[in-house]
Amino acid sequence: MKCKILTLLLLVCAGYSFAQNRIGLELGAGRPTFSNGANSSVAVPEYNVRYTLTGDFYYLRRVAHHWYLGANAGFEQYSFEYEKRVPDATNSGVVGTNVIHKSSYVHFAPTIDLGVGKFREYLHFYAFASIGFKVSGDQTTREYHTSSFTGGILPLYDSTYASGYRVNPVALRFGFGLKQHFPLTKTWQATINEGFSFMPAGDLSQPDATAGANFHPGYLTLTFGVMHKFKDTYRRERDK
Repeated sequence: MKCKILTLLLLVCAGYSFAQNRIGLELGAGRPTFSNGANSSVAVPEYNVRYTLTGDFYYLRRVAHHWYLGANAGFEQYSFEYEKRVPDATNSGVVGTNVIHKSSYVHFAPTIDLGVGKFREYLHFYAFASIGFKVSGDQTTREYHTSSFTGGILPLYDSTYASGYRVNPVALRFGFGLKQHFPLTKTWQATINEGFSFMPAGDLSQPDATAGANFHPGYLTLTFGVMHKFKDTYRRERDK
């Protein structure tokens, strides 16, 4: 039994000797992406998206040659306007929906990272799965129906109401990205990070508050930051 315990301790210590810890902080801009663009016909949804602030704090630990496991915590914001107008052939009018959405989430994500390069891993690919919790949700919904007649447009109904209470409290995302490292000192590096994530299930808002529209956008990010690399104690480890 003592021999087994000693062997286990040696294996754990060996794992730590190979490990290389990294921590980093990144800030930048993000924007949601939708399958329908801003230039679309009257019967197709139109989206007007805006850039917002996003950022992450992350920790990575080397588990094998070029491979890292870790997690990040950060925040992301969404800001966009949705518009859909469908012609009403019976009265030459339009049935329309307009939604103005602004929300923000803090998220936590386990991450897997692959460094590229024989000795100096200045290029990294990564993938993650995150869960986000709502910090704020501001949304306004307008639904209207108009009828054209000689000399003007007659509103059959026009209703505008605050629907922020229908913004979902949790957002699930999967993503991947590419990160470039630029050495500043032996243990500090500047980073540029280009990422993309998507929502495989769920929406940012309940569809009953958006006239049935489903908001599960992709999310593009461009961030800049710094990364600190802990000194590796393994005697064969070379500077990266």
